[in-house]
This record gives sequence, C-alpha cells and structure tokens, in this order.
Amino acid sequence: MALTFEIAPHLGLIVIERSHNPTFDQWRMFMEGLLTDPQFRPGFAIVEDRRGDCGVPSRNDVEIAAAWIRANASRLGQSRWAVVLDPTALAAFGMVRVGEFLTDRSGVSLRAFTSIDTARAWASGAALAE
Repeated sequence: MALTFEIAPHLGLIVIERSHNPTFDQWRMFMEGLLTDPQFRPGFAIVEDRRGDCGVPSRNDVEIAAAWIRANASRLGQSRWAVVLDPTALAAFGMVRVGEFLTDRSGVSLRAFTSIDTARAWASGAALAE
C-alpha cells in the first residue's frame, strides 16, 4: 500500500506513511478514508512521512492536491500538516514548498521538513519550523 495512516486521538495527531507517489485518485480516496475514520477530528495535526517515497510530484500534481486541500479545509479544520522528506530529496522538498504557497490562507498550514522530530514538534504546535 502506498499510503497508510494512524490516528492518535489523545495526541490530536495523524501520522501518514507514504512508500511511493500515488496517483491523485488514490491519494484522494485515501484522504476520504482518513476524513471519515471515526477517530478523526477536524484540527488534528498531520505528520506525513515521505522519507520512503523517492518520487517527485509534478507541478500539476501539487496544484491538484493543493486545490483538494483548499476545498476540504473546513473538513480538515485549522491544522498543521508537516511533510517529512529525505534530506537528499531536494526536488520533492521544493515541490512541497510550492504546496505551502498554494495552500496559504486555507486554514491548513502545510510545511516541509527533513527531520521527523522537528516536524512532529511543529505540527503539534510545540516548536517553530526548521
């Protein structure tokens, strides 16, 4: 499976693990499953671990995903979404930065990281971005 998630309701945290770059339809279906999970609550922090995904999303992929995030921002709630990438994945890091810009003012703060610990702290509101 390209995507899996675990919800920790007591922490208000969702951890997504991504092993490869899914199609938009696969990602959208995955996100719908996450949003309809009985443990999900709007406003939960999201940490998406993409360190196992060596792919680089295209600009079009990023634009489509950002449009979905903006369209579903009320369902996601005011939240932080940290995306963790391998430090050597510079192109993928750059594309997440494009996603940050495209989701600005949606209520969902998207941010790229190379450290899982820093990402978790930021997503939970405990630290500033790296």
